[in-house]
Amino acid sequence: MPAIRLASCNFVPAFRCTMEESNRKDEPREALYRRELATILRSSALINSSLNIEQVLDNAMKWAEEFMGAEASTVYELEDRSNQLVVRLARGEKKGPLERITLKVGEGIAGTVVKTGKPMVIQDVSQEKKFTDKIDRLTGFQTKSAICVPLLLRNRPMGALQVINKKSGEPFNRSDLEILFAIAQHVSIAMENANLYRRLEESFAVTTQELRITQEKLIRTERLASMSNLIQGVAHEIRNPITTIGGFARRIKKELGDNRKLDKYVDIILEETARLEHIVKRVHDFTETQSYSPTPTRIEPVVEGVLNAAMPLANRLGVRIVKEIAPDLPQARLDSGQLTVALTNIVENALEAMPQGGTLSLKALREDRSLVLTIKDTGCGIPKDQLDAVYDPFVTSKSKGVGLGLTLVHQVVSNHHGDIRITSEVQKGTGVTIRLPLDAAVRAS
Repeated sequence: MPAIRLASCNFVPAFRCTMEESNRKDEPREALYRRELATILRSSALINSSLNIEQVLDNAMKWAEEFMGAEASTVYELEDRSNQLVVRLARGEKKGPLERITLKVGEGIAGTVVKTGKPMVIQDVSQEKKFTDKIDRLTGFQTKSAICVPLLLRNRPMGALQVINKKSGEPFNRSDLEILFAIAQHVSIAMENANLYRRLEESFAVTTQELRITQEKLIRTERLASMSNLIQGVAHEIRNPITTIGGFARRIKKELGDNRKLDKYVDIILEETARLEHIVKRVHDFTETQSYSPTPTRIEPVVEGVLNAAMPLANRLGVRIVKEIAPDLPQARLDSGQLTVALTNIVENALEAMPQGGTLSLKALREDRSLVLTIKDTGCGIPKDQLDAVYDPFVTSKSKGVGLGLTLVHQVVSNHHGDIRITSEVQKGTGVTIRLPLDAAVRAS
């Protein structure tokens, strides 16, 4: 008998008569109704009590097979992104290879059912043009007859349920179609609930991660703000003594004349004084980042100025500088002074990580509504266990320096409502990516 396609559970009269006669011969109507009701109640109860979609589908199709006396069954799910049918569940002796099968909408029996939204009852697949032996060739299974119904939710196609081959060799009948329709309604709801639950879990995981990152940023910002007052006070207290020491040391050097022994000691005092003055300047730069004065600014002159200032040191170290600035970058409301200090710190760190030479690249481009700056070096890198602490004040792996460089950079990026990410691998290099929202300064002002 050829395939029969139906818009609902109603069969054409001739086929209805054939099936009703079959039902009367095989099983009393009352017993049949009891089995139908028991199967529907079992599937409904499980679907309403479990979020384990694999268990729900397996039991639902197991009961469908038992009711029809069928050899195998398959649940197809329609993927939104690919618009293809994938096997969500396969039951039967040769189900394994089915997991790799995909069908286009309109391909094969299941694809046709999903495309039309109408069931198909096929008593002899060799007489059905829509049948494809793609699955049989892969699994070694032989499909003789099949019954397939669409999974629909609010008239939206979600997939299909397919039951294959009655063990008795008898044709599928009206009761088989009715039971599969009823199970399909329950399965559609179960699959939708499972998808909603999965999306909820994913959203919760993302939200939790975002909250953790935001909390870390807030803690770091509060810590930096509280330390800023202390740092500013200390810097102010030591600035005057350093200036005095340096002034008297220079005067002593001038009065000593040719006394080389004492002159050597004075030079050491002057060198250390200069180092302290540099530290005080870095501390001052850090405290200055607490204020924020954005103006419409083009990033190109800022980048050019930072790289030009770094060129002498790069040449001495044998470091090649590669610059890539996207054309027509828009103006942004930025604090050019703060951004210059931040980029200078990053570039200096990169150069100091390459004492034997290497490559430093700086890229500036636009991604959506963000200005993205990327600085990469081929230097010594940062160990993974130290990456989390690189923004903390006074934490440094250098023999010289106060450890405020990246702390300052972090503060500048925070002022601009931006984001900074550092990736690094020991002996391979470090990459710093800064994202500055093009409208951040507008919201802040």
